[in-house]
Amino acid sequence: MGLAIRQLGKLSHSGVRVTLEDGIKWLVHKGDGYGISSQTVVVADRHMSSNWKIVETKDFRGNKTVSDIVKAGGTDNNLLFDNCHDAANRMMGR
Repeated sequence: MGLAIRQLGKLSHSGVRVTLEDGIKWLVHKGDGYGISSQTVVVADRHMSSNWKIVETKDFRGNKTVSDIVKAGGTDNNLLFDNCHDAANRMMGR
């Protein structure tokens, strides 16, 4: 699993790229209006632009599921108190 950052000028957006045992990769990230029942969503990593950079990796040795990661991201988004950076830190187990 890797912490991914997308830089947009002086702004940035965080998410986590998850690699499953079969090698399939997903991007889990959070943002206002991203989802319906939860603002933390899962998308195929092929939708990641070249602006995303992996800045940290962590091996959970199969002890976490994608569902666990999404739950750690949380359902609601709040720019000041529970944003994409906060969610990514929780997803990485910090």
